[in-house]
Amino acid sequence: MLAITSTFWVPKRGSSDQEYEDAVWVGPGGDGSGELQGSSLTVAIADGASESLLAGRWAKRLVRVFGTNKPIRTRSAFVASYQAAVDGWDDEVAHYTKERDERGFPIQWYEEPGLAKGAHATILAAEFRDGRGGRAATWSASALGDSCLFQVRDELLYVSFPMCNASSFNYQPPLLGSRGVDDAVLRRHVKAITHDWERGDSFYLVTDALAAWFLRANESGGRPWEPLRDMDTLDAELDFTDWVDEQRNLGQMNNDDTTLVRIDMC
Repeated sequence: MLAITSTFWVPKRGSSDQEYEDAVWVGPGGDGSGELQGSSLTVAIADGASESLLAGRWAKRLVRVFGTNKPIRTRSAFVASYQAAVDGWDDEVAHYTKERDERGFPIQWYEEPGLAKGAHATILAAEFRDGRGGRAATWSASALGDSCLFQVRDELLYVSFPMCNASSFNYQPPLLGSRGVDDAVLRRHVKAITHDWERGDSFYLVTDALAAWFLRANESGGRPWEPLRDMDTLDAELDFTDWVDEQRNLGQMNNDDTTLVRIDMC
């Protein structure tokens, strides 16, 4: 399997790069980009909820754990990876607290309730497998929340997961908490899928602001993959940051941390 991967991101308007709270993992090593060859490829994308303390750190932990804990093809595997992320969260908080102490900015009393409540994020993780030995080339994904995967084939949206229409987006998506989530929430909201892929297919893994834009454009008869496909090429009219800024100015995209992982199957 030969896949060409590219990652793009921009923080919400008015925020610095250090305040960006999405996270990405492109496997097997986590920071893969360009041409990747192998029998499988894992990609995870998470969107930290800004209203929770350490949301960006939690998002990074989620993608790291989901990116390395295979398989991610079923709801039960999703729950196992999530539990592994929760189990290590106290160590993350301890490390953060130590960092603050060493910088001379210890945790303040008003921050303690936020640390106790924990951080929250959406997550989508996908694994792509080749078709050697007579097997079909397939991909599997699991998700909770409104980060999305779009598969484009022959200039048509072939698969949309887990959201299928723009009207489904709202400001209160289900979230994974670093202190745990009720089992009923997981049973109700974790989605899983397995599908095929072919050479020439393109995949777009995106966080919610870009996902909602993509589906609205597709529902209006547009080809939202075209500007995303051209990013970082000579055909691109704008770079990703300027393009997102333009969409925000036009009122076409919400002002939020915005992330894209593009995968071209060769």
